[in-house]
Amino acid sequence: MSIAGSDMKYFYVIFFIPLFSGCKPNHVSADRLVSYVADESNGLRKSVISSGTTIEVIYRPTDLLVHQELAGSSATPEQIETSREKYSQYLYFILSLSIENKEALHQSAGSQYGDLIQILSFKMNSYVSLTTAASDTIPVADFMLNRTFGMATSTDVLFVFSKEKTQGTDWVQFNLNEFGLGTGNQRLRFAMRDLEDAPQIDFAIKN
Repeated sequence: MSIAGSDMKYFYVIFFIPLFSGCKPNHVSADRLVSYVADESNGLRKSVISSGTTIEVIYRPTDLLVHQELAGSSATPEQIETSREKYSQYLYFILSLSIENKEALHQSAGSQYGDLIQILSFKMNSYVSLTTAASDTIPVADFMLNRTFGMATSTDVLFVFSKEKTQGTDWVQFNLNEFGLGTGNQRLRFAMRDLEDAPQIDFAIKN
């Protein structure tokens, strides 16, 4: 499976580092942007607990993808803008599932584990969508399960959606339907203003 506008190995970022505080700046370091996203008060991270499972949906700003793609290189301004243009055609969200700070997937066993790993790896586009304030439905363009083999604190899946139907809408809603974990149908809504107001990375700033 090919992640839209992204190399698959680069999608995962740890979000739980000290939270960003203060007024909203326009340009920050990559680490500060990660902290900004992690701070729920900024509207880019939503969570709910259902049947003992913590469900989080975390928006992934364009510049975090750009930073991962260009990490370790001395990128020119032209390269940065080219990468931004590529990723900015899509909205990226990470679905994070945990049970008592452990990967939800690895708390299952036997046939349930086998069924869940098949669904999370290959079939989540049947269970996830976005809807807009204008009642448009946006299907999943691409998705990928981050395989950490029980070594992380959550089971994470990256989802990619086209931005085409989000222009001028007030909000988008991440719809997660029951897929075998027993969490039921979940709806987590994001204000488009919050997504659009996320700071950009100043690539001249050292983290």
